[in-house]
Amino acid sequence: MPASIVERFTRAAADVLRAAIVDAGGNEVFLLCTVDAESRVDGVRVLARGNRHAVPALLQTPRPGEVVIHNHPSGRLQPSDADISVASALGNNGVGAYIVDNDVTDVYVIVEPHRPEASAALDSAATTALLDRGGVVARRLPGYEQRPQQLRMLSAVAAAFNHDATLTVEAGTGTGKSLAYLLPALSWSLLNKQRVVVSTGTINLQEQLVRKDLPFLTEQPGLECTTALVKGRGNYLCQRKAAQIEEQPAALIEDEVGQELREILAWSKRTKDGSLSDLAVRPRFEVWEQVVSENDNCLRARCPYYTTCFFYSARRAAAKADIVVVNHHLLMADLALREETGSYVQNAVLPPAQRIIIDEAHHLADVATNYFSARLTFATIERNFGRLRSTRTETKGILPALLRLLRSLREPGQRPAAEGAANWIESRLFGRWFELLTEADQIFNELLFGFEEASGKTIAPGADLKLRVVPGFRQSEYWQRVEAELGRLAAALEGFAGDLNGVVERLDSFPDDGDKQILYLNTELKAVQGRILAFAAGLRGFLKEDETACRWIEGQERGRRGKTIAFCGAPIEVGPLLRKALFEQFPTVIMTSATLAVDRSFDYFHQQVGLDQLAARERVETLRVESPFDFDEQAILAVPSDIPEPTDGRYEAATHEAIREILAATRGGTFVLFTAYGALGRAATVLQPELEAQGLTLLRQGSMNRHHLLERFVRTPRAVLFATDSFWEGVDVRGDALRCVIITRLPFRVPTEPIEQARVEVIEERGGNAFIEHTVPQAVIKLKQGFGRLIRATTDRGAVVLLDSRVVRKPYGRVFLDSLPPARQLIAERTRVYAALRKFYGNAAGQ
Repeated sequence: MPASIVERFTRAAADVLRAAIVDAGGNEVFLLCTVDAESRVDGVRVLARGNRHAVPALLQTPRPGEVVIHNHPSGRLQPSDADISVASALGNNGVGAYIVDNDVTDVYVIVEPHRPEASAALDSAATTALLDRGGVVARRLPGYEQRPQQLRMLSAVAAAFNHDATLTVEAGTGTGKSLAYLLPALSWSLLNKQRVVVSTGTINLQEQLVRKDLPFLTEQPGLECTTALVKGRGNYLCQRKAAQIEEQPAALIEDEVGQELREILAWSKRTKDGSLSDLAVRPRFEVWEQVVSENDNCLRARCPYYTTCFFYSARRAAAKADIVVVNHHLLMADLALREETGSYVQNAVLPPAQRIIIDEAHHLADVATNYFSARLTFATIERNFGRLRSTRTETKGILPALLRLLRSLREPGQRPAAEGAANWIESRLFGRWFELLTEADQIFNELLFGFEEASGKTIAPGADLKLRVVPGFRQSEYWQRVEAELGRLAAALEGFAGDLNGVVERLDSFPDDGDKQILYLNTELKAVQGRILAFAAGLRGFLKEDETACRWIEGQERGRRGKTIAFCGAPIEVGPLLRKALFEQFPTVIMTSATLAVDRSFDYFHQQVGLDQLAARERVETLRVESPFDFDEQAILAVPSDIPEPTDGRYEAATHEAIREILAATRGGTFVLFTAYGALGRAATVLQPELEAQGLTLLRQGSMNRHHLLERFVRTPRAVLFATDSFWEGVDVRGDALRCVIITRLPFRVPTEPIEQARVEVIEERGGNAFIEHTVPQAVIKLKQGFGRLIRATTDRGAVVLLDSRVVRKPYGRVFLDSLPPARQLIAERTRVYAALRKFYGNAAGQ
């Protein structure tokens, strides 16, 4: 469609475009342009000069609402077939496509850029009134209490939605933050017909939102929205795989998983949603992987079960939902795919949305680190090769099953291809399968033995030994062996994946309406082929030098598998990834948690997630709302100031004595939080006989699953729970069942962890103080989480006892104390602390 330059360009933008064409000698130039409110190009950036082959890469750069422009040096602006093809791909992502002449006096518009309709603003006062005293929601909310902090947060969230802002909110325990963000989200979705995604860090919060908060809110007048919980694909059973196993049980089922698998197959016929959460007992990994829904072996619309597919049924429900609830890992998968494809207006892992709410946002950086990490082990190779042909029973697996089907095929037109594929399996693949599996096992074992020698240490049972790949280490003889052996293995895996084409290409010639079992098995074969290639790429990636990544080699000894070795990598900083894929793409992102600020500042959190480098810093808003609980009345923070520091050889015995004295005062109802399993085990061994003699029940993490352990703690009147990481947060025990939390030491992360070492080095290389800027803030957030276990309701009362005198002896201790809720502080010698606690709990018992 021909158009006027004046209508389509500002004068300044036309001048810049003209100059770019002159700079290219009048040859073809591709440019990325922004558009102003009047739909005129107002910003120009050169993407490529004279290289139409660069177009596929260019398609990943533009964002919805932008325009890709190129010139036709001939002056003829009629779009070619190639132009139309590129413009169609751009248009699908909301990006416009224009052609101009070299003088920029004429323009042809192939595709208009997506211009989103102006959003209707929320009436902040009206939205807040829903939850204020007398409001529609407040009147129906059981046990409603007016919380000014909650209303402040709600108002800030509504303002962020209205003004396309990114908002960071620390909402103290008891604020009621979920309602404070869900009400604006529901109101916005209804008003603007736009979906909102809510992401959580834990299953507990996810279940609270889906089973309690959202059902309650969407029942209220004017808030009738549809909601959906979206789970990862690995949570769903594949009906096609289940049917395939039922048809060929002898070919595909290992004897040791047979009974459990048969129970799952029976369940698959009566389940409504086909997800793991619907199973009474979670199956073993090796059982569930036989029937799990997977992206790389999915037939999609060609599958006979497509219309009833559990996974796609859930996705179709999500596509219709106004509010979609996910976890952080699934959000990362969605962002990664959108960044890869450049599409933010179409379905990816999740349906498209413009506004994201991230609760438990203190987990975001760690989840992003884990998502973009890699861990390469022989077990992964063995598992995938075992799918091709069982390592226990050679007659089971994809290749033996295919061989039997191909030999039995009688269709004349397919016989030559079937015979060729069968012969290839027998003559080439079976032998190469065994050789390569043996070779991989030998390589990993040889590198394992050399690893202990290179590190100068022995891998201890139950412990991890990690060796970071740094410049000095890369000069070692051992690293030269690693490079040679892993490079050789990568090439061998790539060669074997290529050998699989001898079967795949022949089976691809079969008609889709032919033997369904062959179609299914070919799909499975392609999936394994892709995974083998991905593993080879992972090996090459591990060997490649990358200043943005941390690499390390890890040795373990676990149970029956004995000693194993893994080759690992992770991004040193995830902030740039999150900034590019999240904050620069979505108009509104709300991030909230009870623990985001350090010493009343969000600087550390913003640096972690990349907000400190966001160009549009004016879009970033922050809010801190204190807990509505009266900590000065409800809680004591006690610190025995004369307890030896953790580096002192007397420290551990002193903590055992302190735990003993404190439990004598509390008479149970106590969490004792450790930072390491070893310290927990030693304390339990020493103290258990004495505690049992006092009538206390000692429970320890690892003795049963977390849910049952917590249930037993709550039901047992004089229980004491010794726990580590997973009980520092996400645990809500109200009332007298939990009246004391003992924190044995400040929760600094292990400084020898490779990723921690790498992050410390990056900070120090740019002239910063890594301990103050990274190590301390990280521990402060964790300590706040542990402290937060104690007071969960206005009627709760108790003490947090910190058995680490560094918090009062070291200059950085002030940051910890000032970051905690304003409980009464009792900092004194041990004897005074114990006496005060006996008095405190004695008074409590008498009330």
